[in-house]
Amino acid sequence: MPAVGSWLVAVWTGASAAGAVGAALLKTAVALAVNAAVSKVMAPKGPRPQELQTELRSSNAQRIRHLGRVRTSGATMFWEWAHVGGERRLFKLLAVAEGGMNNVLQWYLDGEPVEVDANGYVTTEPWDKGNIRLRWRKGIQGDQWDGGDWADLRAAFPNHWTVDHRLRGVGTILATFDAVDGDDIADVYSGGEPEVSALIDGATAYWAVDGAGIVGRNPAVHLSDIMANPAYGAVAAADIDLARLATARADCNGTEPTAGGTRPRYQSGISYALSDAIKDTAQKLLDAMGGRAWISPEGKLAVEAGMWRAPTVTIEERHVVEMEYGAGTERINRVTTLVPTYVAPQVHWQENPADPVDDAGAIALWGEGQPKGVDLLAVQHHGQAAHLCKQMLARMNPRRRMTIKLRALGLRLVGEPRVAVNIPRLGLVSTAFWVDSLSFDGTNTTVELIEAAPASFDWTAAEEGEPPAIAEKVNHGEAALGTTIDSVTVVRTDGDPFIRIAGSFTASPGLIPFGQYKRSDQSGPWTDMIREEVDSGYSFRTSSLGDRVEYDVRTFIVVGFSLHGVPRPRSPYTTVSGIEVFSNTTAPDEPVVFMESGTAGGTLTVTFQPDLGANYYRTGLYQAEAGAAFETAVFVKWSYDTSSDVTMAAPIPATGARFWLRSENRSAVHSDPVEVGNYPA
Repeated sequence: MPAVGSWLVAVWTGASAAGAVGAALLKTAVALAVNAAVSKVMAPKGPRPQELQTELRSSNAQRIRHLGRVRTSGATMFWEWAHVGGERRLFKLLAVAEGGMNNVLQWYLDGEPVEVDANGYVTTEPWDKGNIRLRWRKGIQGDQWDGGDWADLRAAFPNHWTVDHRLRGVGTILATFDAVDGDDIADVYSGGEPEVSALIDGATAYWAVDGAGIVGRNPAVHLSDIMANPAYGAVAAADIDLARLATARADCNGTEPTAGGTRPRYQSGISYALSDAIKDTAQKLLDAMGGRAWISPEGKLAVEAGMWRAPTVTIEERHVVEMEYGAGTERINRVTTLVPTYVAPQVHWQENPADPVDDAGAIALWGEGQPKGVDLLAVQHHGQAAHLCKQMLARMNPRRRMTIKLRALGLRLVGEPRVAVNIPRLGLVSTAFWVDSLSFDGTNTTVELIEAAPASFDWTAAEEGEPPAIAEKVNHGEAALGTTIDSVTVVRTDGDPFIRIAGSFTASPGLIPFGQYKRSDQSGPWTDMIREEVDSGYSFRTSSLGDRVEYDVRTFIVVGFSLHGVPRPRSPYTTVSGIEVFSNTTAPDEPVVFMESGTAGGTLTVTFQPDLGANYYRTGLYQAEAGAAFETAVFVKWSYDTSSDVTMAAPIPATGARFWLRSENRSAVHSDPVEVGNYPA
């Protein structure tokens, strides 16, 4: 048995941080190849893509690192309103990428893709009304290393965000949202400020072969970073079989046929928490490239991608001490159909189930089994997901399984993922097998073999399947959300006057109508109306209102209320403007003229009796040119006298004039005019 490096000893004993790697990669024996089929039964742990596409508000949020192309949001580092340049503006800072990020390729608001101009301002409706600006910093050493270095954030909050708030080595997003007019709130901020996410190219990956930094989507490169990155990895480059790693990278960069040409054989994009066990993150990348990992005879971590290579060692019958030979899979363990879940760019880089992949040979032998789901969350192409499932099914449903006890030849299998078995009497003529496990008792080596299926690595365009269709927006009735105002009443019989409105509404469950009012001669604020219980529709009333004032009312559907009790509109406003409010709409009786006298150039004297009832307040004298109509008259004076005989006097111009009397109540509701006299020159 070859000597094993110090790293392997630490792994095997769990004495170092690398012990987490050994828990998965070295679980069975020193030269064990990881069984991909078993690995799916025990699915790797870690955050799912959907979880990272939602903003996280937590004081102890996990540090997330991204490799390849992924869609993500971040943890909220700062959230506050400020007045900037006369505008009320919300600042939201998200910590997105531990170790930095290289590019933002697409922005999303509330899960919908949006476009921005050269300065980061959103130009997509309806958010273009909000002067929303989206910007990012790389957080890469030597290139915007301090992700928190936002000058306008410091200017707006000099006492809360300073130069000491660096977020060094963290890629960040700064989103700003301007307050909008009330009529636009329902469109722009119907549920509060929108959540921000972005499609990014993640951190620069560490390539252990030569120490270079690589920005790309190759899973072998990503695995190199996971394992050997000087800042985040668990092992040194010297502990990795670099030649095999380079071969794995080249295999991933190969091409496979598609309906329209070719695609890269294996690509990946992964997001993981630094607190995740490295074995789980590494296993996701191995799954993405159909890979296997084992410890080489030199005591180094060896990796290969899903490419068939013929065995280099052959077991002959003369080498065998003992042998068990039988069917490859027990009936209870047979899985004939896999349904992969991968990340689909066509549906905004979200998790999506691909078409089921069947093992036609196994179905022909045993019939269809219950389909099993398999997570391939670092995979981002439907054809790649199907290709990997084809390989997995071949391992899960081998034609034959063997347990062979060997003497000296067994030691040659240390570090070998494949072996040929040549026992012609059993129909095995240099037949390829995968090494499933290996153990050594000091004398003999026992090896567990499952028959390999080289054809499972082949791929044709016909097997590629169809990508998911781009999801079309479904009208869930929100366009019909709204209210109608069917009646407006000024109530004067219940104390001070108030306005009551009633109508109908259309809303989804959980949404309610709401009413507000304001003075017509003022821009605001809008005051919430009082809800009244009715059997159907809605009814709202104002508080007590001023006399002889015009008011506006509006109704709308609300989705909820802010922390300060401000309603959040979900529908357009229905508005009625210029509602006149009078405490008393009953006019007094016309004044009764007893006597009048006067001449042009002299003095008018008139005696009359006003209406002395509850509706009377005062009587006005009006004057126009001689012979003119009342519509041209101008006001002269008031009389507030409430005696039975009231006398008023006024000079008559030398050019002549015509006079009228008109009474009114305290709400300025007036009687008809009564002519006093016409005095021509």
